[in-house]
Amino acid sequence: MAIPMKYLEVNCLVVDDESSMRLTINNMMSRIGFRNVRVAEHGRKALDIIKSYPIDLVVSDINMPEMTGVELFKTVKKDRKNNNIAFVFVTAEVTSRMVARAAEDGGDAYIVKPFVMGTLEDKLAKVLEKKFKPNPVELHLQNFELSLERRDMAKAEEELLQASVLAPEAAKVSYGFGRLAQARGNIDSAIDFFRKTIDSNRMFVRAYNALAELYEDMGNLEAAIEYYEKAHRISPANTERLLALSRLLVKAGEDKRAEIILKDAASEVRKDISTSGHLMGEMYLSKNENEKALETLLNARKKNPSDISLMRSLCEAYRRVGKPEKALEIYIEILVIIPDNAVIHHSVGKTHLEMGNRVKATEAIKRAWELNPFSMEITADLKTLAESGKVDL
Repeated sequence: MAIPMKYLEVNCLVVDDESSMRLTINNMMSRIGFRNVRVAEHGRKALDIIKSYPIDLVVSDINMPEMTGVELFKTVKKDRKNNNIAFVFVTAEVTSRMVARAAEDGGDAYIVKPFVMGTLEDKLAKVLEKKFKPNPVELHLQNFELSLERRDMAKAEEELLQASVLAPEAAKVSYGFGRLAQARGNIDSAIDFFRKTIDSNRMFVRAYNALAELYEDMGNLEAAIEYYEKAHRISPANTERLLALSRLLVKAGEDKRAEIILKDAASEVRKDISTSGHLMGEMYLSKNENEKALETLLNARKKNPSDISLMRSLCEAYRRVGKPEKALEIYIEILVIIPDNAVIHHSVGKTHLEMGNRVKATEAIKRAWELNPFSMEITADLKTLAESGKVDL
């Protein structure tokens, strides 16, 4: 499929740790007709380029040291201004877990190595067509996302209703209605919509995640574990979900089960030092081997300093060994990247409590509650602070 001339003017970035593959893809794209192609040898270099240069399209290897292609994608997409950057993943192996992970995180396409120039051209043509000419349903869903972020619920609902007229059975549409209901505080309705999403598409992992998180907020650990496990079976390469599942298992008193799944997962990704180290560090935390956990997590972070999930685990390790001030430093780094995350604000509050600063603890936990008033744990902690400290909330 030939790429229209106007699309060949876009700013492209090729990311691969193998110099020969960077050169190959760069040469292919030049021969196709792309005029503005930059290259990066790893994810952190790619992030620097994206911060200083307007990139429209990224072609990235998945399996890279320091920062995988999926981690690069997630880090880039955390900044709303980067939402229009299209991502094409390149992988040496096509496995169900890799495809599921790429699809779950929102990548636009993937290509399996080795490939010829025609394959690359066809894939990029489709991705760029989708980027610049989204179909009407996708356009309404994009507008829904923007409206929801701005808390314009009426506009968000209007966009979803228009999308539902065009695609009444689409899983993305019912999932959107679930998120809208959740944002409005209609939890029972949100649960119904997320379940409807799963009924229409059993592989829609984000709906399982949403249900697990809702049930966790409601204190129903059994249901939360059930939905995290279902999502994990569909997309086992998602480290963050695996960690959430293991933490819930520990909360539910199933420490041994948590240890087994973390150890097995670490063994599967042993070539990825950062991810395997992260999983092993969490396993040590589940066994209360906190000094060993801290050492393991610090080594893992050297390989991938930008991984928010890893940073969060490191904070927990610092708190466990009696160094809350070090944890607080990293939590602040995280909040620079994701300022409206209720879990992190809650953790900041608990860390301030460990340091004896009740006023700052109250401020942080109150902010967490404002972001997620449905969490029983956050609500309980805020009430305890108010009652014990006579704080005016």
